[in-house]
Amino acid sequence: MMSAAWQQELQRQQALVQALFATQPSAEPDARLQAWEQGAAWQAGLAAYRGNGLEHARAALRTLFPTLLAMLGQEAFDAIGARYWHALPPQVGDLARIGERLPDFVALQPELQPWPWLADSTRLDLALWAVLFEAPATLGPNDLQRLAENDPATLRLRLAPGTRRIDSPWPIVTLWQLHREPQPQAEALRDACSRGTETAWVWRDALQAHCLAADEAHARWLRALAEAPTLDAALDVLPDDFDLAEWLQRAAAQGWIAAIESINPTPNSRRLS
Repeated sequence: MMSAAWQQELQRQQALVQALFATQPSAEPDARLQAWEQGAAWQAGLAAYRGNGLEHARAALRTLFPTLLAMLGQEAFDAIGARYWHALPPQVGDLARIGERLPDFVALQPELQPWPWLADSTRLDLALWAVLFEAPATLGPNDLQRLAENDPATLRLRLAPGTRRIDSPWPIVTLWQLHREPQPQAEALRDACSRGTETAWVWRDALQAHCLAADEAHARWLRALAEAPTLDAALDVLPDDFDLAEWLQRAAAQGWIAAIESINPTPNSRRLS
């Protein structure tokens, strides 16, 4: 049961959020705020709070989404950031999570429709930020022994929480790489946009985020690991020339695998050789 004091504080915080994000600033404070200031003093204080909140939000968004910032330029980026801040107020107080809904928001902005890769580029920026806050991979000797000794129909390979896969109809990894340069070459950007589909594979290794463009076979394998009920079922998607041993070695070294889990066996299983 909440105490009366806690309920009162919760109501006060709700009233403050409503005042900060109201379309029109209130002339007088809500009674729940128990504010000392009234009239002009209240309006000046509220304006300062609203302005500071927006500037902190813009600064945080610039840090979280450097590719979108490079693509739009700061003026247009800040305008989208302000619109986002007012349309979708943050659900938590941590500015590190302020951009969680920005990719979908970008996709809905009519003036950005001529550049349809912007939303997925924003998703890639968000993924590169988000993996830094995930737990590191915990793959250990017991997992590797389980992989070597057990039938793949009795196993599931669980990808690490600090990984993300983004399937895009646009070359988002190439565009991300180009926009890391201070002055991307226009010809290179035009050439990139003509290439079409890319799957971005993002992971955390130690305290750094990394990204690569997965080729078709790698992308199918990653999707299968995320969706297939067993390792045996995931193996069915692999082409004959896919070097599974090399992938497992790299995945273990770079923290792509969280665990190799035992599950109930299924009929017609086979050993992993």
